[in-house]
Amino acid sequence: MILPETRFSFSSKKRRKQGFKRFAFLLILILAAGSVYLSVKNRNTLKKIINKPTRNDVVMEMWDNQKYSDLIEYCDNILVKEPSNFDALMFRGFSSFYEGASKVSLEERLPLIDDAVLFLRKAVLFDEKKMRPQIDYVLGKAYYHKGRYYCDLSVKYLEKSLSQNHIGKDTYDYLGLAYAELGNKEKSAEYFEIAAENNPSDILFLILAQVYIDLGKSDKAEEYLLRSNNKTSDPQIEEKNLFLLGQIYQDRNEMLKAEDCYQRIIQKNPRSADAYYKLGLLYETAGDKIKARAEWRNALRADPEHYGTRLKLF
Repeated sequence: MILPETRFSFSSKKRRKQGFKRFAFLLILILAAGSVYLSVKNRNTLKKIINKPTRNDVVMEMWDNQKYSDLIEYCDNILVKEPSNFDALMFRGFSSFYEGASKVSLEERLPLIDDAVLFLRKAVLFDEKKMRPQIDYVLGKAYYHKGRYYCDLSVKYLEKSLSQNHIGKDTYDYLGLAYAELGNKEKSAEYFEIAAENNPSDILFLILAQVYIDLGKSDKAEEYLLRSNNKTSDPQIEEKNLFLLGQIYQDRNEMLKAEDCYQRIIQKNPRSADAYYKLGLLYETAGDKIKARAEWRNALRADPEHYGTRLKLF
C-alpha cells in the first residue's frame, strides 16, 4: 500500500527502519503505535452498550477500568463451572482482544487475539442477539490482527456489523486496511475516505495518499499529502509527505517543485541521505552531473553506507 522508494535509495539499516515505519503506519496509528490506536479507539462505545444493570458488577468494574487481564482470569473461573455462560464468553473475548492489541510483541499479542476469536465464536452460539453487532465488530478487528490471510474474514464480520447498524469509530479504518491487504485498493480508498471525513488526521490523509499513488491517481494523492502537511506537527510525517510529493512532481517532470520538496526536507533534517540522493537524481536528469555528484557526496557524509549513492559514485 505504501509506495516504495527507489529500490536502492536506502542503506540496509535504513531499509529496516523504513519497514518498521510502514508497519506502524498500517496499524493506524496508523495511526503507531497503531495497534493500540485502532484497538482502544472505540472502547467507550462498547462500554456504553454493555454497561447494563443486569451485568455482573464485578465484571463491569474491571471492564470500566480496563483491567483486561483480571477480567480474563475472572471469566475463566466462571467458565470452568458454566461453559455456556454468554456474558463470561463475550467478556473473555472482548478483554482478550483489547489486552492483546495493547501488546507490542507479536509473541504476546497473537495468543490473546486467537483467544478473542475462539471465545467470541463460542459466544455467538449462545448469543442473546442484542450483542451480535458488537461481537461481529470485535471479531472483524481481531481477524485483521491475525494477519493478511485472515483479512477476508475481517471484512466479512466488519461488514456484518455495519449491516446491523453498528459503526465503531475505527470500523472504516479497519475496513480500509483490510481491503488494502486484499489488494482491493478502490474499496480501501472508499472506506478511508469515510474514515477521514469522520475523523480527519494527518496520518489518515497520508495513508489515503499512499492508496491513491498505488491506484495511479497522483492528483488525489497530491491533495491528501498537502492536507496531511497542513495538519501535521510530526516531523516524520511531514518528511514522508515531502518525499512522496517530490516523487509525484518528479514523475510529472515538475523538477522545480520536486527540488523544493527535497530542499525542505534537508532544511529540517540535514542528515537525510535520501533527500540528498534524490536531489542528485534530479540534477542528473537535468544533465548537471557536477551538482548531482555534489549532492551524492553530501548523502555519503550523512550516511556512508547509503547503497544507492555508493552505486552512483563508485
